[in-house]
Amino acid sequence: MILKINKLVSVLFFVIFLGLGSLTNPAKGQDRIRIQGKITDITTGEPIPVVNIIENGYVIAYSDIDGNYSCTVGRDAELIFYSGQYEEVKTRVDNRQVINVQMKMLTIEISEAVVTASYGNTTVYVEPSDLQIVGDHFVLKTSVRIPKKQFDSNSRFIFQPSLYNATLKDTSFFRPVVIDGENYHINQQRYFAFDGSKDRLADYVVTNELNQTDHIYAYKDSLYVAPTDLDHDYRSDCYIGINGLFKKTGGKPDYTDTLTIAKGTVNPLRFLEYNIEPQDLTDTTFIPKPEMKLLMDAGVSKINFVLGKAKVDESDPESVQNINTIKQKIQAIVNNEFATLKSIEIVGYASPEGTYKQNMSLAEDRTELILKELAASLDPAVAKYVDLTSSSVVEPWSKVAQMLRESEPELAGYIDDLVYKYSDTHDKIIPHMRKHNKYRSVLLKETLPALRKVEYTLNYSEFRKLKDFEIWDRYNARTEEISRYEYWRLIDTAPDSLTRYNLITESLEKYPNFTYVANDMAVQLIRQDSVNLEILKPSLGKKAPDPVIYNQALMALGAREVAMADSLARILPMNDASAYLKSVTAALAGDYETAYPMIASRGGLNEVLLLLCMERNATAMSKCNEMVTFPEYSQNAKFWYIHAVCANRTDDIFTAMISMETALALDPSLEEIGRLDSDAMDIIELIRPTEEGAQQQ
Repeated sequence: MILKINKLVSVLFFVIFLGLGSLTNPAKGQDRIRIQGKITDITTGEPIPVVNIIENGYVIAYSDIDGNYSCTVGRDAELIFYSGQYEEVKTRVDNRQVINVQMKMLTIEISEAVVTASYGNTTVYVEPSDLQIVGDHFVLKTSVRIPKKQFDSNSRFIFQPSLYNATLKDTSFFRPVVIDGENYHINQQRYFAFDGSKDRLADYVVTNELNQTDHIYAYKDSLYVAPTDLDHDYRSDCYIGINGLFKKTGGKPDYTDTLTIAKGTVNPLRFLEYNIEPQDLTDTTFIPKPEMKLLMDAGVSKINFVLGKAKVDESDPESVQNINTIKQKIQAIVNNEFATLKSIEIVGYASPEGTYKQNMSLAEDRTELILKELAASLDPAVAKYVDLTSSSVVEPWSKVAQMLRESEPELAGYIDDLVYKYSDTHDKIIPHMRKHNKYRSVLLKETLPALRKVEYTLNYSEFRKLKDFEIWDRYNARTEEISRYEYWRLIDTAPDSLTRYNLITESLEKYPNFTYVANDMAVQLIRQDSVNLEILKPSLGKKAPDPVIYNQALMALGAREVAMADSLARILPMNDASAYLKSVTAALAGDYETAYPMIASRGGLNEVLLLLCMERNATAMSKCNEMVTFPEYSQNAKFWYIHAVCANRTDDIFTAMISMETALALDPSLEEIGRLDSDAMDIIELIRPTEEGAQQQ
């Protein structure tokens, strides 16, 4: 038989064994330091949440959902890192402030687990038990009585409980118990040359514990069950073996047996009802702010110059106006307190009627002239931070041919031939162009002047709150990346719910840690009874706002990830907004005493369920009897089911049968639940016996 604990989705509920609800600082004084670290799976490297950090027998901290922890410990303390499905890790602080821990999944092989015949009439007795569901764990509590005749100093006792999922036909294993008699233990040590690590059961060995006439061992352990499997059909079996010394028995077990110790599950909280509203994020610090934008203003201006000179023709009002327009745009940027002028770029274009060298030189001079004039309009304190650049272009004759293609096709063809013949070599084409009869009338007078222009580009950054219509224009144009702020405005001004939803989805794909929007999406999902634990995950951390933690806890409850929900709820401050959530998660996680005051203050069936969980059965029955007179419960099938459970637990079988009959009459589907419920299955069998049950009777 192989005991293997598979990798679990969640972690062992720590309150069951270690009482985290009453944390106590094991020591005080100056000889303590603050430590921190991360706990990960040694194989996968994944973080392990809710690992208990133990000092001197007290739980002082536990890891968060990212595997991180921090706590104050003694400088030379020995710490134990414990999680039920992992091998515990012990380490000494040694004045270290960062202690990272890697943990290994438990894997134990029990070679002795071979089922044979029972041993005479003197049998080991295992107390029948129930499988109690606490959060996402099955808790098994039982006791084992071992007759004196079957165990002495020369014996080893093995008790291995298991959990069988009848729905999936799958078996998991609880923690084994191994009890060695004194002589057996001594011989075992000698056999392994005093190297206990060679005994695969060494970690589970208890020595000299059995010293009564009939030895009784109290057992308690838990197993994680995936939330999707909690409603399956389960039972608990156990293997029992008693081995004598090898020299005495030849290695054969003295006694082996297997039996079923629990059928069905106990889970009163399956009927727990709660309606917890999600929380909107109202902290404006999480609303994205407008971002600095690098904007550009570009244009083309026609500026005439004195023929053959780098001088603006001031007799041409259009040229003067164009220069003034550029200056006005520059001043508008400079005078804008939210804008900063970065650079002015000027590109001057010359027509090709002269030699290339002459044209280029003239173009450069003219461009530089314009650039200097624009720069002169700047305040010196501003000008020193502005990059001024200029460049010049002499347009080729092929560009002239292109301009004339429709209006003067014959002239355009003539130029095309020259361009082809001389490979658009500027200076070789000019003499031939001057001979053409339309050179002066068309080219010099109409076409070439159009090529003499100046292009300008003003680059500047501007910090301003874009208007919503501007943002929508940017979004619809799809030419620029949309920022967080812009997505927020788009979402806030969306024309309909579908558009809004699509924008939220799109923004989270681009910005996964978009906290404000992610919380908005989470609120919508929770109100739709939908679950997606990934939405808020990127926003969780030390600086996560309370509504994000709160809503992720609600999401975890919806996914039945109780351990996660409880650990998140514990982070929240205790206030009116979080008190009920904390109580619900504590209840589902098994911390009933903590949960009871808040839940009891609201009364109703939830209070009765908590009382049943705490095994205060008589009080639960009394509360139920009081509620019988309330009109709202007379036709409530769940109430009568719970009333039957209370009656059954207080040995009022007749009342239990009547109440269960009433419950099933109101809601027949409860029978399916009841046949898997240890609190109800015997009552249901009495009132509606199955063929199998009748045969057993």
